[in-house]
Amino acid sequence: MNILLSLGKRIQTVREKAGLTQEQLEEKTGVHTKYISAIERGQKNVTVKTLEKIAKGLNVELYELLLLSEEIGSDKAIKKAIETLIKEADSKILNLCLDFLRKAAT
Repeated sequence: MNILLSLGKRIQTVREKAGLTQEQLEEKTGVHTKYISAIERGQKNVTVKTLEKIAKGLNVELYELLLLSEEIGSDKAIKKAIETLIKEADSKILNLCLDFLRKAAT
C-alpha cells in the first residue's frame, strides 16, 4: 500500500465531495494548486501543518483525512475516532463524556 497515494486519493475524494476545485481549495488554505495536485497524486510527502490547513479548507477534522479506508461520517469512522480520543483522555474528560452520553440517551 502506497500511503502517500492513498492519502492523496482520500484528500481528492473529500475535496470533490465538498464540490471544490483545487483552485478553490488553494483560496481557502493558501496551499498552492500545484502542491495540492502533487499531494493528490501521491507525489509529495505532506506535512501535518499542511494537512491541517487542507482539513480546515475542506471543513473536516484532520483525523478524517487519515481514515483512508472509511467514509467520513460513517458509524465505523465515528466510533474509531471516539475510541482514539478516549484512549488519550484523562479521568476528568472521561467523566464529562459519560455525563454527556447519559444525558443524550435520555
